[in-house]
Amino acid sequence: MGYTHYWYREKEIPHSVFTKIVADFRKMVTIMEHAGLRLAGPDGNGRPEISEKLVAFNGCRKCGNAKTSVTIPWPDENAKGISFDGDARVGEWVAGDILSSRTCDGEDCSYEGFYFPRVITKRKPEDRVLYYDENWNPVYNDPEVVGKYFDFCKTAYRPYDFAVNVFLIIAKHYLGDRIIVRSDGTIKQWEDAIDMVQHFLGYGDDFELD
Repeated sequence: MGYTHYWYREKEIPHSVFTKIVADFRKMVTIMEHAGLRLAGPDGNGRPEISEKLVAFNGCRKCGNAKTSVTIPWPDENAKGISFDGDARVGEWVAGDILSSRTCDGEDCSYEGFYFPRVITKRKPEDRVLYYDENWNPVYNDPEVVGKYFDFCKTAYRPYDFAVNVFLIIAKHYLGDRIIVRSDGTIKQWEDAIDMVQHFLGYGDDFELD
C-alpha cells in the first residue's frame, strides 16, 4: 500500500535514445537541486546514479526537513509542489493522511529506490495470460502490455516523487509507444512536473498517462 507509479517498457533501449534521456534528465536534476530538491542514490545515501547504463535515485535518507507525523500519505485531487518545512496534511483517508503537496515525515525523504536500466536482465516480459481464476479459466492481460517489461516505484508522495515524474515524462517523450506509464495519481498530480519539463526542455505538454 502506498502511492505508486508503474511502467511497462521494452527490454533494451537503444544506446542513442537512452543517451538523450539521460542528458535531459541530468539537466533537470541540476535545475531541481537549485530549487531545493536534493536526490540521493537508490538507498537514500550518496549521489544518484545517472549513467549511460542506469538511472537510479531516491530521496535523501538524512534530509533534515521539518519533523512531521505524516503516515501512509496520499495526494488530494489538486496536490502539487513540494513542502520541505511545513505540514502538508489536509485530511485523512482510510489508511493515513491526505497531502496538498509532496512532503516527508521529517528527517528522511527516502522511500523505494527508482531504477531504470538501459537493458533489463533476468526478467520475463508480461504474458498474454495474467492468471487463472478459481475455475482455471484464463484471465488475459492488457494486450498493450504483453511482451513489455513491468516495473514500478512506490514514492509515498515524498519530494523525490517529483523527480520520478520528471524522468518518466522525459522517457515517454523519447520512447513513445515503447513505454506505457501509469500511476495511482491522475494527470493533475503530474502537472507541475509537466510544466517544468516543458519550460526547460521544450516538451512535456503532450504527456498523458496511459
